[in-house]
Amino acid sequence: MAKRILVIDDQESMLNIVAQMLRNKGFEVSTALNGEEGFNVFIQDPNSFNLILADVNMPKLDGFEFLKKIKSKYKLPPVIFVTGMNEDVIKVVGEEYKVDGIINKPFVVEDALEVINEALQIGS
Repeated sequence: MAKRILVIDDQESMLNIVAQMLRNKGFEVSTALNGEEGFNVFIQDPNSFNLILADVNMPKLDGFEFLKKIKSKYKLPPVIFVTGMNEDVIKVVGEEYKVDGIINKPFVVEDALEVINEALQIGS
């Protein structure tokens, strides 16, 4: 059975690129354009996701707030932040929020897939 990944990014072009990259690798992908939409997608079937890829800087509900909201009510699959923000800042905050990986934008596909596969192994 294919691993299911929720991808959340407010940049529609980035969202589509990441989703297609993952589908090409055999993953089942659900998408959302902001944290609030991502939360609503997640709660429809919270146990079905093997991984969440979330942008950090988004309208309505940023990646950090999305993660806090999910963590307060549900068991989380592995979470990876995808961001263009300063790597040092994200690492500190990522440790605080217990994320399983960070992918910096722009990214090399092979590098991103390596982080994703490592996080999926943690979650299995």
